Amino acid sequence: MSAELAGSARHATKGYIRMALLLRMLVFTRRYRWLLAWALLLVFVATSLGLVTPHLMGILIDKVAGFEKLGEFGNVPASQLLAYRDEAWRFLFVICVAIIGIALVGSLTEYPRQMTLMFVGNRVVYDIRRRIFRHLQHLSMRYFDSNPHGRLMARVLYDVEAVQGLVSGQLVSIVTNLITLIVATVILFFYNPRLAGLAVGVLPLYVINFLIIRSRIRHAAAEAREQYSQIYSTLSESISGIKVVKSFTRESSEVRGFASEVRESIGFNLRLGHWQILLGIGANLITRFANIGILLYGGYMVLFTGEMTMGQLIAFRTYQNQLYAPVLMLVTINNQLQTVIAAVERIFETLDTSPDIEERRDAVKLDRIEGRVEVQNLSFSYEPGELVLEDINFVAEPGTVTALVGPSGSGKTTLVHFIPRFYDPQEGRVIIDGHDLRDVSLSSLRRHIAMVMQEDFLFSGTLRENIKYGRPRATDEEVVQAAMAANAHDFIMEFPDGYESMVGERGTRLSGGQRQRISIARALLRNPKILILDEATSALDSESEALIQTALEHLMKDRTTFTIAHRLSTVMNADTILVLDKGRIVERGKHAELATNGGVYEMLCEVQFSQAIEKMKEHEAELRRAKEESSPAEDESDASDEKKD
Repeated sequence: MSAELAGSARHATKGYIRMALLLRMLVFTRRYRWLLAWALLLVFVATSLGLVTPHLMGILIDKVAGFEKLGEFGNVPASQLLAYRDEAWRFLFVICVAIIGIALVGSLTEYPRQMTLMFVGNRVVYDIRRRIFRHLQHLSMRYFDSNPHGRLMARVLYDVEAVQGLVSGQLVSIVTNLITLIVATVILFFYNPRLAGLAVGVLPLYVINFLIIRSRIRHAAAEAREQYSQIYSTLSESISGIKVVKSFTRESSEVRGFASEVRESIGFNLRLGHWQILLGIGANLITRFANIGILLYGGYMVLFTGEMTMGQLIAFRTYQNQLYAPVLMLVTINNQLQTVIAAVERIFETLDTSPDIEERRDAVKLDRIEGRVEVQNLSFSYEPGELVLEDINFVAEPGTVTALVGPSGSGKTTLVHFIPRFYDPQEGRVIIDGHDLRDVSLSSLRRHIAMVMQEDFLFSGTLRENIKYGRPRATDEEVVQAAMAANAHDFIMEFPDGYESMVGERGTRLSGGQRQRISIARALLRNPKILILDEATSALDSESEALIQTALEHLMKDRTTFTIAHRLSTVMNADTILVLDKGRIVERGKHAELATNGGVYEMLCEVQFSQAIEKMKEHEAELRRAKEESSPAEDESDASDEKKD
């Protein structure tokens, strides 16, 4: 018994939470409350006028029926019959004009009502999307590491779209049906209290039917919506990685995976539809049995007791339908609301997520910096108990180059991400020019930092827009100077539109080397004091690497630089080399001393040296094979020449 009570309490609590979320969502409509009030007033007018029509029809039927009864008596003078007929005709004409007038007024209110609600719905969607997108921009990297991008896109686009239906559709339907329900109930009691009591007494059955199935519908709706997000995520990932898909000929596998996700979605949608249909069938059965009961009892009153006229019974039945129709409609709206509630829960789950990295209210603004970076006793883990970095200490003086090397997974990239404060360490601190980064304004800190990654991201747009991304107010002359320093100007001018050439999504119209040079030009234009290079040349051919290495030398001049590279040839001239292994700094110093120190760095040098020798041997073997293949042809040519002589 106690378990059942606890379960009921949990369901009630969840119900209150969901209702609170819906009310919270309606807060977004606060800016448009007067427009909503105007639309709801039009709804009230149209609904109220529509409820007058059954009463007028009932009076008209009784008037016509009275004329027929009067005609049945042969002793009624013809003049009286004619007068009654003329009166009935005029009454019929007046009633028809009134009904047409009501219809016209209702039609005149329809357009402004729908346009107003459409405007408010679209504006609310705009406000919510902007709010979510702005919130996402301020969330920490840890949030994006743990949430697939496709799922986040589904929340911004698909989930928010459901809210528009709430504002411009369900909200008005709820108000309309509630008005109809209340007014129809009052009118029914005005006609006949006992018959009205029977009609209204059926309403709890609708509530019971709804309560039995409600939780199942809500659960199925949440599953269906979550599965849709998974489909969105799979689709986004597959399209983003289409080059990898094609290069490994995995098209069929991707199709099978996507089809599997869609099949699962069908199953969830069918389960949701199953419970929605059962809810509708139950409500329809209740309505039909109630209609039969009212018809039998009302017919008895008309035929035997005379408590009602035929016109009153017909009008009552019409109002009864207007009593039950809103209930049935509210059941349908509830089905839609369960989907909306699932979307709203996900929206507020995102909006209620606090960023791990937050500024202090009295944060220091770094207007100018020298670029001295100090890391003290830094330890960090993505998951509790699994340290990625442990007890890291080092100092990078202004204008120096600090290289980070080590095996894959040793924590090099994670370490440099503390400098722009993408993460905060669990222990220790990072200091720039004597300021703990926790005390510094994020925008002023990152304004002095630029990053060039192995596969740096270019945005859809022109080459000029991408170079100016970190400094939008830069002049065209400054853009060209940055591009020239990055060895990018020449290939840019080879495009028909020059700097106005489109780069394609993620820079797909450019080669890897060209994308890197645009990224370097972007960093040069920003003119940072601290520069982070993460594998900036590892995926390039020798020619591109040479061009980019020259550009990087321009970029690194007079800046505090942190460079990560697997190719040790790119870090040999660094002022300090930090060797990381399993999250700890195991060696530090210059190339000359570390290369003969017998540690991890020497081992890395030996591995790369042996790889270089193997490549050189392979190259020499290819040259020998090419020479041998060409020698028979040369011998034949020599023999032919001797024969001619």
